[in-house]
Amino acid sequence: KCNDKDSFLMARKLIRQEGLLCGGSSGSAMSVAVVAAKSLVAGQKCVVVLPDGVRNYMTKFLSDSWMAERGFISLYSEMSTKHWWWNQTVRSLRLRIPLTVTPSVTCQDAVELMSREGIDQVPVVEESGAVIGMVSLGNLMSKILARRIDSTTPVSKAAYDQFRKVTLDTTLGMLSTMLEHGHFALVVAEQVQVATGASTTKEVVIGIVTNIDLLRFITKSAKSKSDTNVNGEKTSD
Repeated sequence: KCNDKDSFLMARKLIRQEGLLCGGSSGSAMSVAVVAAKSLVAGQKCVVVLPDGVRNYMTKFLSDSWMAERGFISLYSEMSTKHWWWNQTVRSLRLRIPLTVTPSVTCQDAVELMSREGIDQVPVVEESGAVIGMVSLGNLMSKILARRIDSTTPVSKAAYDQFRKVTLDTTLGMLSTMLEHGHFALVVAEQVQVATGASTTKEVVIGIVTNIDLLRFITKSAKSKSDTNVNGEKTSD
């Protein structure tokens, strides 16, 4: 048996060193075969069948950022020396507590809320605080135009759950990698509720972070650094 990390690393190695455009299943087969081959005696041979190609993985394990986002490789030792902000955390962004809607809110009300507040997306959160999905102006518009929903449909019917999550301790380097594949990420935290004789843990939303939030932090902090001289004194205009 082989895990995803070993499979993808081996597939990348076969592509890089052998020129074999193989997929993840091929990486699994070769990874296990390499381990098994160590127990062979002189004269024995090991034949490995590579069952798939790279076609279905073009946007997956071939991408360094995709691999890094899932913890399969590390880009941080190299990148942290190039970008001063790389190892700082989401906590540094000082995000506002986000607006949320309950599952029973209508799509029309959600659209009016986002328009009024000047935001593009809003989390759908149950009374208990559990996140069940996200709705955005874009996905509501496409579903309404396709007549899959109407203005009175509860947002719970239009919410999607394919979004990325980070915590306050996630590095900005990891966040920037995630935002290459999406417009935003939910900032979540664990909340422990203690009752008589028992305790429960649930995930609650404490922020939404976008490309704009990250870029604003980088440019604002970079300007602050440039306005301070080597002696730590503010320069005058």
